[in-house]
Amino acid sequence: MSRRKIIVLASLLVLAAAITTASILAYKYFDAELAEQEHYDRDETQLIVTDLAGTQTKLFRAGAHMDAAVPVGQYGGQPIWLAKGNYFLEARHADASAFYPIAIQGYRAGTETDDTFAVTIRPIPDASPPTSGSQFVFIPSGHFLFGDRLNPREPHLVWTQGFFIAQYEVTNAEFRNFLAAPDGYGDDQNWTDAGKVWKSRSACNASAKLSPTDAEFKRFGHDELPVTQVTWFEAAAYCRWLTRKLGDGRWLYSLPTEGEWEKAARGPDNFDYALAEKLSDAETPFYNWKKNPLAEITVVGASNAAFRPNRYGVFHLGGNVVEWTQGLYKPFNREKPYQADDGRNREDTDGVRVVRGGSWYSASAALMYIPYRDTFQPEVFHHDLGFRIVVRNLMQ
Repeated sequence: MSRRKIIVLASLLVLAAAITTASILAYKYFDAELAEQEHYDRDETQLIVTDLAGTQTKLFRAGAHMDAAVPVGQYGGQPIWLAKGNYFLEARHADASAFYPIAIQGYRAGTETDDTFAVTIRPIPDASPPTSGSQFVFIPSGHFLFGDRLNPREPHLVWTQGFFIAQYEVTNAEFRNFLAAPDGYGDDQNWTDAGKVWKSRSACNASAKLSPTDAEFKRFGHDELPVTQVTWFEAAAYCRWLTRKLGDGRWLYSLPTEGEWEKAARGPDNFDYALAEKLSDAETPFYNWKKNPLAEITVVGASNAAFRPNRYGVFHLGGNVVEWTQGLYKPFNREKPYQADDGRNREDTDGVRVVRGGSWYSASAALMYIPYRDTFQPEVFHHDLGFRIVVRNLMQ
């Protein structure tokens, strides 16, 4: 074969290879475009899970109530595209499970700059905070959907650090210990400056001060019942006292921020009510609410087996008592997102504080709606107003 023919043949081979490569690239591009169009049509976002704890994971699609969740059968730990809806991930550790909410809001509506939804599973803390009463449950770090879904401008993804939250509200017995302790209620070290001013002018009206001879003792005064008639100043002082008493430089006891409270209340299922997506006649018995103010049984404690916890293991985040949060009232929406460190959780700032959760006295389902925010001046107290605590690990 002549040199000229060899050159022509080689050129033809190069051209054929180039055409083949271009065809493959065009096919891949077309295939990628087709796949992307399908994700758009299905309103999907890709979930990517990073497991740093070596757990067994299972993905669920949340239902209308806790018993209605269904496994996502095709999930095996690999990246997966999920259609719009509420999902949660269960990560099984050696002796416990951790739950991660996954709220898919639509096409490429994730947590990351590439629009994926990322979940990172870390080891569960090897120690729980000391407690003087109610046990704590751990809620791992990660994003959840915060805000009122009835307001299109409000819901947005918020990230929280991992934290512990009490299963029940602070009880009369726990608060009585605070009242009686030499380093407790009377110690100014536990109080904010505004709280000290309030304390110097006002008497404590907490239900923990009721005696068995008081007319309201049966309804409000028993040891295991949640303490009521507590001001925000008193609740904050109680938390400071626990930090001094039990914290040991490692644990910070506090009222929950609004973000922490709402994440705990929605549960990994991302419900709008504490135990379900709706509050129908079928769900009403699960909550201690809508009571006659003169009912013999009013608030309930841990021994009452008629009520169940949410999937995290927390009780009465809807009903029983309205709960103080740490937060000052400040607006938020998708354009101006909620931020826990924007000053709204400062203890030394004047202003109304947010309460959440509805109570035994709530006559309207609107007050049981998780995103519902009410506000009170920090010196306010009521028969249906109490609090629960969260604990954060200062060593993390």
